[in-house]
Amino acid sequence: MRALFASFLGLLLVVAAQAQVKPQWTAMPSLPDQEGFAGMYGGVSNGQLFCMGGANFPGKRPWEGGIKQWYHSIYRLQDNQWLVLKDTLYASLAYGVTVSYSNNIIIAGGSTATAHSKRVVSYTWINNSFKTENYPDLPMPLANMAGALVGDLLIVAGGNNVPAGPALKRCFGLDLSAVAKGWFELPAWPGRERIAPACAAVGNNFYLFSGETVGESATGQKYRLILSDAFYFTPVKNKGKWSGLWTALAPMPKGATAAGLPLPVLQNNTILFWGGVDAVTSAYKDPATHPGIKRDVLLYHSLNDTWQYAGSQDSIAARVTLPVVYWKGGWVFLSGEVRPGIRTNTVYSVK
Repeated sequence: MRALFASFLGLLLVVAAQAQVKPQWTAMPSLPDQEGFAGMYGGVSNGQLFCMGGANFPGKRPWEGGIKQWYHSIYRLQDNQWLVLKDTLYASLAYGVTVSYSNNIIIAGGSTATAHSKRVVSYTWINNSFKTENYPDLPMPLANMAGALVGDLLIVAGGNNVPAGPALKRCFGLDLSAVAKGWFELPAWPGRERIAPACAAVGNNFYLFSGETVGESATGQKYRLILSDAFYFTPVKNKGKWSGLWTALAPMPKGATAAGLPLPVLQNNTILFWGGVDAVTSAYKDPATHPGIKRDVLLYHSLNDTWQYAGSQDSIAARVTLPVVYWKGGWVFLSGEVRPGIRTNTVYSVK
């Protein structure tokens, strides 16, 4: 009887925790660029919020013959407006990974207009300017990957190493408390290779969701396969070497490739999905008539490995390929892509 009561009480607590998670959205100042950017980097240094780089189509849309352009600009939020700094990124760059660590904004990999990068550079805001420091290079050029910080360990997973190259099933780590030792390979997840997966860090675990790869039909036709599997990785350090274990999670109700990085973690260790491309959205072939990214809000409750739809955020355009930064108690969604080839300059915070 006691066991039954304890089980019932546990269920009530889980239901109550789920009911408490109600994301609240707040509009922030928009970026001063009219188009906005996809694939920016974003982070916090000495309490200041920054976003960097990115790519867009400043003239014609891609289906009109527009040429994609990459940027090296850095924006700082000051006095409720974004200012363009004199400091710039080391190159015009987008679609890499950013983490904020000990007042450093660390950017890893990404792509230029012609190639992927393996460089890792730290930007630290001191005396109204950025101090930069080169960190050990990634083991290979890498872009379109997921990445997040678990304690002192920077983990990156998936992506590809050349433009339009195949998806990778590789996972790497860099111990930021021992940077000089460089990058090392970690075990790969048990699922398919993937580009543009989503990720989050919860406690001592790294969560990996969705992404995409190439599927093949029964007739041998290749197609864009949006993945809906999910895993978490528990890193372990033994005798100075890092390894760890992957665990499969309940499958996602729908895929969310290219969702914001990293995903926001709300109260009760609940992970928020807003944006990302699912299998239905990926089926639209005409970008000129594309309906945009679905605005459903999906929650993953890591405490009990369950998924929950939490309505739809219809007043804000959902987006893909953007950084999400924890700042002043909220998670800030910085710019991003709202339809193929079309960006937004809007910025929102959720908590």
